[in-house]
Amino acid sequence: MKPEHALSSPPSLFPQVTDFPRNFLDLPQADEKPSPLELAASFRKQIVNYPAYAHAIRAVERCHKMGKAGLDEPDCLLITGVSGAGKSTIRKQYAARFPRYEDPDRTRIPVLHLQLPSQPTIKNVAERMLLEMGDPFADRSTAESKTARIITLLRECRTELIILDEFQHFVDSARGKVDYVVADWLKQIINATRIPFVLMGLPRCEQILVVNEQLRRRFNRKIIIRPFGIKTKREAEQFIGLLKTLESTVPLPKPSCLSSSNLIKPIYYATAGLIDFLIKLVGTATELAAEDGAQCLDTDYLSKAFETVILPGCSDEMNPFCEDFVQRILNREGEPFHGYR
Repeated sequence: MKPEHALSSPPSLFPQVTDFPRNFLDLPQADEKPSPLELAASFRKQIVNYPAYAHAIRAVERCHKMGKAGLDEPDCLLITGVSGAGKSTIRKQYAARFPRYEDPDRTRIPVLHLQLPSQPTIKNVAERMLLEMGDPFADRSTAESKTARIITLLRECRTELIILDEFQHFVDSARGKVDYVVADWLKQIINATRIPFVLMGLPRCEQILVVNEQLRRRFNRKIIIRPFGIKTKREAEQFIGLLKTLESTVPLPKPSCLSSSNLIKPIYYATAGLIDFLIKLVGTATELAAEDGAQCLDTDYLSKAFETVILPGCSDEMNPFCEDFVQRILNREGEPFHGYR
């Protein structure tokens, strides 16, 4: 049997970057030069440990630790934020610390995590959970029977934490109102297993806690992951710190000064301060620059990257890297960040 997984808080210092592990067979040989696509991929695979990310990871870790303490009513956690704020990255990175493994008599799944379907029902969510746990008969029987099997398998697999992402789909499928049955189903599993849940989703998924007082008491800890900003001095310092971290990891021969004064606002407007869009923007610009054999990133490559992955076919007025740009976040109807703020 493998030893118990150690829970350890991530470094709180900002900024820090960690690369995903890569398969040895995917690495270029010593005499090979990475292709532009490989350079862009390596940049986009990195994980940036910025303050909001570190805070959320610590909160999930606390939830996990309290669950292992065997409380009758485990503390659960709700993490909300707009699309692109980094919620799914938090889920995947935390779960990666605790991979499933085989004991002589069972498969152990310390952290069960999954993304909910776009049109969820209790039955198809239960089926997806069973599939994640390896149940060969996940698609059979009623919702009640599936739920009973989930409870049994969670115990047998010694599951310690459950993370459900995209939980707002339950609200969307109910046309803005969460059915009491959904909240009651969650409460049933928590009561039966005493395993803490971490729910993730858009801000509106908080409505799941409105319809059930007992469930609301369990999810007494909430975290909101907000986009980066530049309005206040503190916000600007954090955003510039993030840009400095990223510019140090751009895989090109010479430094790319992303944090220079003439690029801070354009990059902010181009990404609305969202980490996912920022990584895509700089990663695509890296690929374009590498294809041209350029030594570093500049405004032209960031401009082309914006047109490639964020707003294809945009005019100069809608491109933050052009002189005619409208100088605002592009969040109006038909624009890339509509509904984000």
